Amino acid sequence: MKIQLQDLTVSITGTSRYNGGKYDIARVETLLVTTEPLPTEWSWYVPAGVSVPPEVLAMFDATGITMLPTLAENVLKGTEDVLQQAEAENLEEVKMDAAKLLLRTVLKKSTLTPIPDAPNTYHLSYEHKLYPVKGNPKAFDYKITLPFDGLHLNTSGGRVQVTVLTPIGAQIDQNETKGIDEQKREIAEQVAHLQNSNRFAVNFGYQIDPDFTIRYIYQ
Repeated sequence: MKIQLQDLTVSITGTSRYNGGKYDIARVETLLVTTEPLPTEWSWYVPAGVSVPPEVLAMFDATGITMLPTLAENVLKGTEDVLQQAEAENLEEVKMDAAKLLLRTVLKKSTLTPIPDAPNTYHLSYEHKLYPVKGNPKAFDYKITLPFDGLHLNTSGGRVQVTVLTPIGAQIDQNETKGIDEQKREIAEQVAHLQNSNRFAVNFGYQIDPDFTIRYIYQ
């Protein structure tokens, strides 16, 4: 399925400054414009906003699993043979399957909501927790891959864009904040300091399927 536009906006609330550094809260809103109607049976699993225990986060870290929106049919893909892999003592495969099963428990099923009177235009919103970067309790990463799993950019002018509003008092780590395209080339971000609220707005725009990381640090 091809998209003409995915516009994703994230507002991050700095709850970690008041809850002992446990987590911040990210509110995500996305607008999607497709080249044709989405199949009605399509749905995605997105972060459910539940608290994730440190040992589960460590498992995700160890296996490279990330809590990104995932097409429903792909969430548990490849885990069907976990018992056979265990019997075969294939530790790495079992570890990866276990991480996927754990991931499923912290995701919720969502569908894109059609916008009335706007053909092939959809909206999705969700909220989830961001946890400190391993080894750096004052740093947080917001990560996203666009377009969402199962969608592809239209080669004729398709575009994705991300805007992230960071918490009050957090500074942007420009070494770790980056977009990476399919060819592993870096995409430059735009950063604006909103002085009245002491927050930063970070923006990316691109036309090839990229991964984005926005890192901010409390001083």
